[in-house]
Amino acid sequence: MPDSLRPLSVELSDVGFVHWPVPKAALQSCVPAWTEPHTVDGSAWVSALAIAIDRFDAFGVPIREDLQSVNVRTYVTTPSMDRAVYFLSLDVSDRLAADAMRSLFRLPAHHAELRRRRTVDGVEVVARRRDGSGARLRASFDPVGDPTPTAPDTLASFLVDRDRYVTTGPLGRRLVGSVGHPPWPLQPADGTIEARTLLDAAGVDAVDEPPLVHYSPGVEMTVGGLESR
Repeated sequence: MPDSLRPLSVELSDVGFVHWPVPKAALQSCVPAWTEPHTVDGSAWVSALAIAIDRFDAFGVPIREDLQSVNVRTYVTTPSMDRAVYFLSLDVSDRLAADAMRSLFRLPAHHAELRRRRTVDGVEVVARRRDGSGARLRASFDPVGDPTPTAPDTLASFLVDRDRYVTTGPLGRRLVGSVGHPPWPLQPADGTIEARTLLDAAGVDAVDEPPLVHYSPGVEMTVGGLESR
């Protein structure tokens, strides 16, 4: 698709992934009724991604640069067995970008205060939602090793390499969109999570296991428009 026709194009960098296994039943009420939580080895998963957005374009028009985002997401299958991402929340440091995500893609985007800083132990990210709820995430991650492309049929691939996202439109309309990007380059990371009430705000209250943490230097991603299914 020509660049000018892409609904959304973003350059992502300095990405920290924090993943938690959760019981499938704990997510059943969080995802659209027409989807099923996707499991691997009997567990569903919830992830928080701390992302630096270097560039944010809509339909080929530059919208914003140098943004910060934290998104909370899970993984589902559709009735046609598409493997998809379902976003429980997206917190963005820019109000206009949050508005665009809500209006163009029907995503649960929120304007938030986000701070990212380098420390001797890696990268620390703090997100606090600007709606008075106090929902926040405070996480630090320290990459180890070298990034490599995700291998097929691995847990890492299950968690990061998806080419669909789903949401629900008016009157319960089933909506599926496409996501295009090269395989994520990933490396292990040491991580510390000091606050995670963004997960509570998303309705996820069964996060008891230690997280799996990854780091990626980033990818360029395109997001297609939504289609009814």
